[in-house]
Amino acid sequence: MKPQRGTEITKQPAGASRLDDMEAGPEREREREWPTDTDPPPSQRRAFISRWNLLTVAPILLLGLAAVAKVRPPHTGPLAVGLVFEPHLFIAVLVALTPVAILGRARFLALALVVTLATGGLLFGSEWISLPGSGARYHDISVMNWNVQHGVRTPADQALQLEGVTADLVALVELEPDAASAIEQDAVLTSHYPYRVMAPAEGAGGLALLSRYPISSANSTGEVAWLDLIVATPRGDVHVIVAHPTHATIVKRTRLGVPDSYRTVNRDEAIAVLRTRIDAELATKDRLLVLGDFNTASSEAEYSVLTVGLRDTHVEVGEGPGWTWRPSRLTFLPFGLLRIDYQLTAGAILPASTSIDCSLPGDHCRLFGDYEIDPLDPGSGRETP
Repeated sequence: MKPQRGTEITKQPAGASRLDDMEAGPEREREREWPTDTDPPPSQRRAFISRWNLLTVAPILLLGLAAVAKVRPPHTGPLAVGLVFEPHLFIAVLVALTPVAILGRARFLALALVVTLATGGLLFGSEWISLPGSGARYHDISVMNWNVQHGVRTPADQALQLEGVTADLVALVELEPDAASAIEQDAVLTSHYPYRVMAPAEGAGGLALLSRYPISSANSTGEVAWLDLIVATPRGDVHVIVAHPTHATIVKRTRLGVPDSYRTVNRDEAIAVLRTRIDAELATKDRLLVLGDFNTASSEAEYSVLTVGLRDTHVEVGEGPGWTWRPSRLTFLPFGLLRIDYQLTAGAILPASTSIDCSLPGDHCRLFGDYEIDPLDPGSGRETP
């Protein structure tokens, strides 16, 4: 059939309309989904988020370390080192990765961090936070223990730095013979602390107890550095043990000083020997006060061995991490980095308060505690809390 004259027929190429739609389609999609030119396409955004989610491996590994430590705690190797610094690892992971999870919208990482926070709260919450009113009501006796770090200060400075202490009992660790002589010749100290038991030694084995109250008996041993004493306070006798088990061995082989091995055998054996004396005293149910530098972090398994049957004063009434030790290169810090100095009690001597002073030179801070001594005689008139 021929077309009628005067009628113009325009033939559009096949598929042209479809091609136009296809060409316009991406533009329409971009206009609808991406209101600005700076937004990345969906594929790039998913890859970006996925990369941040890869960091989930860090909290997962940390949670694995915590689980292994509870089931079968390591006593040597890198995992044992990690256990010493377990609280620091929790803090580092949470502080470093929380902003990443929020800004990167990494849901899996955020979920892992929530679990990490909850686990850290269960592990360290009772140690770092004490409820109001948890301490004893009366302050009958005050105590200070301090590792003076042998070789750091002159004997005269050692005595001078003790003159301002007002505690009733002062336990000293790593006391050397020259420093002990300086204390004995200091009129202020001998007046304030008329009762003293000194067992100085060259190096780290020296111990001493300065007391305002009479010391009725005292024993010491060289097998494990400890003093075993009975102090006659106005509210009754208190059995006092001052101890300093040997430290664990850290082997440093890298140029950066990163420990690649950690061996606790000697320290654990020393604590086991000390526990025999503590257990014997616990059996008498008398008042017991254990003071010293125990070279054991509260996150290590041996801490439970050391403290079984005893009250840890910082756990009972302290606030914050309670760290009392810092490396010798970081003694300028006004705080400690590990908690290895303790005041432990049993029987009718109850923690009332505790504090730490890191203002003096040395790798250890001074640890203070106040205690209520509840007389064993029920007719004493004092109400038992």
